[in-house]
Amino acid sequence: MLFNSWEFLVLLVATAAIYYLPFARRRKLLQIIVLLVASALFYAWEEPRLLLLLGASCVLNSVAVERILFWKKEQESGVRRQGEGSVRAKHWLFWTVALNLGFLAFFKYAGFLANLMPDVLIPDSWILWLTGIPLPVGISFYTFQGLSLVVDVWRGEISKETEDCLGGRGAKRVSSLRDTAFYISFFPQLVAGPIVKAHEFVDQIGAKYFADIDWLTVRRCLILGYFLKIVVADNLAEQTGVLTLGAEQLAATGPINLMSLLYGYSFQIFADFGGYSLIAIGLGALFGYKLPPNFNFPYLSTSITEFWRRWHLSLSSWLRDYLYIPLGGNRKGSGRTYFNLFLVMFLGGLWHGAAWKFALWGSLHGIFLAVERLVSRRQGSGNRKQETLAQETPNNGSSLSPVTCPLPPATWSLASGLSAIKWLITFHLVTALWLTFMMPDMASIGAFFKGISSGKTGFSGPPIFSLLFYGSAVVLYHIWGWVNERYPDLGKHLRRSPLEPLLHGLLIFLILTNPGAPRGFIYFQF
Repeated sequence: MLFNSWEFLVLLVATAAIYYLPFARRRKLLQIIVLLVASALFYAWEEPRLLLLLGASCVLNSVAVERILFWKKEQESGVRRQGEGSVRAKHWLFWTVALNLGFLAFFKYAGFLANLMPDVLIPDSWILWLTGIPLPVGISFYTFQGLSLVVDVWRGEISKETEDCLGGRGAKRVSSLRDTAFYISFFPQLVAGPIVKAHEFVDQIGAKYFADIDWLTVRRCLILGYFLKIVVADNLAEQTGVLTLGAEQLAATGPINLMSLLYGYSFQIFADFGGYSLIAIGLGALFGYKLPPNFNFPYLSTSITEFWRRWHLSLSSWLRDYLYIPLGGNRKGSGRTYFNLFLVMFLGGLWHGAAWKFALWGSLHGIFLAVERLVSRRQGSGNRKQETLAQETPNNGSSLSPVTCPLPPATWSLASGLSAIKWLITFHLVTALWLTFMMPDMASIGAFFKGISSGKTGFSGPPIFSLLFYGSAVVLYHIWGWVNERYPDLGKHLRRSPLEPLLHGLLIFLILTNPGAPRGFIYFQF
């Protein structure tokens, strides 16, 4: 079920109406049941069989959490011989992580891996069957959340009260399964994120009241999210679809149109995924749950490193906390750090899809991250030497040391110019890398660059108009982000002025009058 469908609107209104009924007793239980039912309807609307896999994930992680907590308590109480409880808890952690990844690998990567095997090792009929396995919607997202739950419980990163609930035995296991299923299947972020870590969510589970709704967050996120998705992304998609039609079509297209389409796709994928994330955050706030932000004006970045601190924040932080740091992070020497960066981004690319184009996309980002880290370390070493020399230089009576002396205006201008150049390079690099993300095959990427270098001067109006008209919304959104970051007092004043409700009224008008053809969200396929 799509957020931008009438079926979802009916489901949302009915769910919210029942959710906030003035229950006299057991409010928390009834509200969780209401959202579990709504989540099941939302997820199974087009393919009910998918509920079996989602349910299996919930049961697996619920049982594992109870067992991990049980053995940790046995270890702490000293009932078992020294170390036994810890070893058994680790065994449950290891096998649960393995089973979660096994589910993901089977449904998402079995066909991809089968095609890599020599023909003599696997029959053609098996390859055909494995490549035909359908990809369950959202499996990458809820698998990562299941992994987060068992790891956070193992690390002790949830409250004691929540531990007691999730670790219930006997009849209390029902409440453990209920809360685990609720965390994993919460429908606002079930199929495309944000990826919510367990310690960010499970401690929020409790009774919610209509009077406590953060209506400002609900209004801002839903209006802007639906505008970005329905008006910007869906209208841009009507043009950028040309980029996926194959090598022959791309080679015959002129460079002006190709570049317009590439810029358009760069704006489209942000508006699509950023819009979905805002809608999810707004819906979460409507039901009393705070979901983490997923984007922070990513096209303001002046480096690939900064881009990943602004783009898909929930995935970046998940990979950092559950993969990069456990691999050693930057604690085991420079060489290991660069390898870890590359490996994490390579795996992050494959997380997006079982295809070499995603592996290439992640690998290139990983290489650029490693190169930037190497350059910054060398520059930092040089700067530290300069600072040491400056600190040792006599002050000659000046009230400011050479280290703290403010830069003259000419230097500020130079710094601003360098920052603008770095931003320009980063934006075009990120945009170019989207080619490896969206193209159907490597031949299409080659055909794109062949078309760019063809020297044709002709062009058609719709792609350029679409970029200028709908893409301008993304540009204005990032200009607002730039102003808000550099002049926070001005940003706060504008948000409190009558300008915001007038702008929201305009966005609602455009949503109702200028929607694109309804489309699924790009990240539904992951």
